Amino acid sequence: MKVGVLGSGLMGSVIGWDLAKSDGVDEVVVADIDEDRLRALKRRSPGKKLAVEALDIKERKKVVDFLRRFDVSASALPHGVVHLSDLAAVAAGAKMVNIAFEDEQMALDADARKSGALLIPGCGVAPGLGGILLTHALEELGGGDEGHILVGGIPEHPEPPFNYRLVFSVVGLLREYIDEARIVRNGKMIKVKPFSMVESYEFPEPVGRLEGFPTDGLASLVYTMKGMKTLDEITLRWPGHAEKMNVLMESGFFSREKVRVGDADISPLELSWAVLGRLLSEGDRHDITVMRVTATGKRGRIDYDLVDRYDEADSVTSMGKTTGYTASIVAQMVGEGTVGGRGVVPPETAVTGRAVEALISEHAKRGVKIAKRRSR
Repeated sequence: MKVGVLGSGLMGSVIGWDLAKSDGVDEVVVADIDEDRLRALKRRSPGKKLAVEALDIKERKKVVDFLRRFDVSASALPHGVVHLSDLAAVAAGAKMVNIAFEDEQMALDADARKSGALLIPGCGVAPGLGGILLTHALEELGGGDEGHILVGGIPEHPEPPFNYRLVFSVVGLLREYIDEARIVRNGKMIKVKPFSMVESYEFPEPVGRLEGFPTDGLASLVYTMKGMKTLDEITLRWPGHAEKMNVLMESGFFSREKVRVGDADISPLELSWAVLGRLLSEGDRHDITVMRVTATGKRGRIDYDLVDRYDEADSVTSMGKTTGYTASIVAQMVGEGTVGGRGVVPPETAVTGRAVEALISEHAKRGVKIAKRRSR
């Protein structure tokens, strides 16, 4: 199996690294415009299966030609250029797993079917793994109308003032806080401001108490889980984080409207990206990923729990593992034919039945344990 990867950042590097260690992969090529990151990835990658290649996602023809070389590809590009990779995959008639979800992806279904492409959008830990587990649980329960996905990447050793360290891009982080969250209440889709619904949640030690608030992370579940009475994704953080971020938001620091500063026009949001991006990248890299997926159905309730930590041996963040491994495993399932289809196929539709159990098993082999509890 030959696999291409677009992007060599925090997530793309882990995807490429994991693919290179997988027995079913013969060759993996990671492409990025940042040649320094590519060289760093090449230095730490095992064996000779992984190669790197300089590529600008804005050069459409080159990206299309790149994708046509592989049995399957994975995209780990940041918001802002995600759509470019999807358009290239459609043009190439390629099979591609994308860790990012944007609503525009769903509109590509007809064109993807016509070209023979398969796009699986939003296939990381959340969105992605959370939706797969929730859909699988509801099927096991014979159907249901209530689902909750609680998930967060948090520092193992939180430091003031924000008790948070970046585990993905600051642009993606602030989008979570700025954008209204789509949730389902009493069978109706509504939009709420994330920090307007902050609640406490308890997890087993050593995690303990966290705070959570809804963010717009349901992704493709908005389209595939119509008919639910209650549905949401809750972002988890250490207590106190939401209050401090909300002060910045209410003070206008996340506004996109430009203001005059000296001789320059700049939006407060752009300034916040720069300042918070630096501040929240400092400190101890040790992180924890916490996820709880709860499904309530006709035959009881199922909870999936995941608590994962930074990988000391390989110096890989937990968020990188849980996101990157999910994309890598599903990409390999596509490459070997276990997961298939044509058009835009959300992960919870693509990965079903025995493939879900295989996904859980493959995560366990990589040290990411997902526990299941069933109750009435």
